[in-house]
Amino acid sequence: MKWAMRLRVALYLAQALEYCSSKGRALYHDLNAYRILFDQDGNPRLSCFGMMKNSRDGKSYSTNLAFTPPEYLRTGRVTAESVVYSFGTLLLDLLSGKHIPPSHVTDSCFIFPYLRFDSNMVLS
Repeated sequence: MKWAMRLRVALYLAQALEYCSSKGRALYHDLNAYRILFDQDGNPRLSCFGMMKNSRDGKSYSTNLAFTPPEYLRTGRVTAESVVYSFGTLLLDLLSGKHIPPSHVTDSCFIFPYLRFDSNMVLS
């Protein structure tokens, strides 16, 4: 993905999340790279996301632990701020160009060892 498109996707996601927040809707449900789709004009769109819920009911609300906030892994609780971690991780994935496979991360392993800085990396 070209750099300009990465920035476009990042800005779109930020605007979409800010819009939802302004409407009183704190989003958190599997916010990850797999949820970004593109329409026929090449515009990024978020798909299949839900409203933030308290996970104390025993349900699992994230299928990709790489984008799951640490507090959720420790306590099983989701907060309104959880979307900030998920969004930051999504930006790291998008802007670094290093995709995090779902099977790479477990509940005892966070993504940062996987995303090592490569000074020779050239973004197209």
